[in-house]
Amino acid sequence: MKKLAVGVSMVTAAIGFVAWGQSPATETAPAAHAYGTENLNAVLWVQTAAEYQAAARQAYVLAEMLLDEALADPTWSAVSEQAGADFADLPTAVILDVDETVLDNSPNQARQVLEDRDFATEPWHAWVREEKANAVPGALAFTRAAADKGIRVFYVTNRRHQVEEPTRRNLAAQGFPIDAAVDTVLTRDEQADWGGDKGSRRAHVAARHRVLLQIGDNLGDFVSGVNVDPAARETLVERHADYWGRKWIVLPNPQYGSWDGALIDFQYGLAREAKRARKLGALETLREDGSE
Repeated sequence: MKKLAVGVSMVTAAIGFVAWGQSPATETAPAAHAYGTENLNAVLWVQTAAEYQAAARQAYVLAEMLLDEALADPTWSAVSEQAGADFADLPTAVILDVDETVLDNSPNQARQVLEDRDFATEPWHAWVREEKANAVPGALAFTRAAADKGIRVFYVTNRRHQVEEPTRRNLAAQGFPIDAAVDTVLTRDEQADWGGDKGSRRAHVAARHRVLLQIGDNLGDFVSGVNVDPAARETLVERHADYWGRKWIVLPNPQYGSWDGALIDFQYGLAREAKRARKLGALETLREDGSE
């Protein structure tokens, strides 16, 4: 049936060319698939959709509402690794991711779309060094409210340590509270055991603070071991069901993340068309006949 459908499509196309006075033989071959433009709608949603603005603000309003309850309960901790520890008398803190959680990097994503290129470290670092990222809606008001209550604000980011200083300057320029007495911007590779998994940095904060809330846009901002298949990732979410919307707040990010990597088995070096084929294969149509 697929061969017949292709044949009919080719005939239809030929008729169309004749109708316009053109010959199929002289038609320019279609351009190679522009993989980078697949992120077009996602970037535009972040940059233009009122719904994105509302979702981000909603997340931070909820987070601020939870602060007083968390402060008043000495048994409250938002770090699962802190379970069973004696943390009641520790100073309080909140942990936030940086990218797409407090700083909006959609202009860099827009550049990738317009230039039809994938993520690469050096162009990303060049963007970070521009220090142009604006605040995610609601993030500034929340972090300032937390600081005003005496809660220390930690930024746990997978930005590399080599771009920590421009990151700090960008955060400060946007008005985010940066503690002068303690290092609160914890970057990847800053210490030997601070890799891409943020668990060691969460533990670093939790060793000295009672963590009231965690806020991020990626599953790895909350738990370790997220580079697994989509089904296993769902299990991680279910395992921590009591945290979501109460101690852990997730912001929307349709542009990139470990969710995207899970669809290609985290094989980022695959050819573009291979990545696209895997993503197409992950689509669910709910058709009973299995047709595409």
